[in-house]
Amino acid sequence: MSRLNFDVYSCVRTYYRYSSCQKCIDVCPIEETLYIENDKIHINEDKCISCGACVGVCPTEAFSLNGFSLKDFYEKFLESGENLISCKLNVPCVSSIDSQYLIAAAIEKDSDIILDVGHCKNCQIGQLKNRIEDIANEANYVLKQLGVENKVKLEEVAYEKPEEEKKIENRRNFLKRFAKQTAGLAFWALMPDIPVENKEENEEIVKNLVEEKVVPYKREVFIKAIKSSEIDLKDKYLEIDKISFTSEKWIDNKKCTNCYVCYHMCPTGALREGNQKLSILFEPSLCVKCRICHEMCPEDCLHLSDKLELDTFANKIEVLAEHIMIPCEECMTPFSYKGDSTICPRCRKLEDEIKDLLKIGD
Repeated sequence: MSRLNFDVYSCVRTYYRYSSCQKCIDVCPIEETLYIENDKIHINEDKCISCGACVGVCPTEAFSLNGFSLKDFYEKFLESGENLISCKLNVPCVSSIDSQYLIAAAIEKDSDIILDVGHCKNCQIGQLKNRIEDIANEANYVLKQLGVENKVKLEEVAYEKPEEEKKIENRRNFLKRFAKQTAGLAFWALMPDIPVENKEENEEIVKNLVEEKVVPYKREVFIKAIKSSEIDLKDKYLEIDKISFTSEKWIDNKKCTNCYVCYHMCPTGALREGNQKLSILFEPSLCVKCRICHEMCPEDCLHLSDKLELDTFANKIEVLAEHIMIPCEECMTPFSYKGDSTICPRCRKLEDEIKDLLKIGD
């Protein structure tokens, strides 16, 4: 039975139905388990094996697993003397962990973090080893840029539980039930069956959704780790094309009409209004690189920068655009004045259309 939960209200496709995000589908090792229908993500529970890869990759933490909490795992992992993460010890699959947890753990524990890939070669979802390698590479890149010596290492530990725990698993016939699917999900052996509770979409809730800005827990622990370590962030940066979890942006102020769409639809509040809606602010530490703002911008004036200063990421709120709002001479609707026309873009467009029609009449 699938243990996968899907919170439709956390999915970026609920904010914007035409979002290009399908990270969960791309990472899923079982074909057609996750699919898009009517512009929404759906789960084929008969195919899902609860590996948790989608849980780790989702930028807004829309997926979760009954019987396993990444938050609980991370907190227990920090408290323990362990530095090993294994599918037969503390996670359903190592691919269920996001790089931000690994970065934070390496900083907080002040030690290398070991990802056990020793079971991947005998696992029918062994292709997730590529995902695990990507997570480790991203974590190590960020740790290097931060100046942290600790690393995330892939090792073929092939951890096995003590004999007493194995006997319990055998009594429950777990391995027999799951052998046809995967060799790596022994984590679930001692977990009770818990009904899946997927939230159905409700139009009334969706209407109010954009007012609620939620920052993923993995981002909270990442920022906390950086700040508590007192790492000197001056002159350190991340290249945007090498990271998957945040971004740096700039706005073409000449094209921006201050329509509010970008920050109104931002799921985390990384983009927001400033100075009584006369400016657009950006807080990189809250950005999850979902790209909704880029895809929804009607003027295509929002762009990614090449680099993100780490000091900016951890500590600053940037002003991306500033506007002078004046009433349109034609319709009296306030619009962003660019120093030229005192007529709003909508009225100018209407005038151009009328002129074109008159030309046709001639």
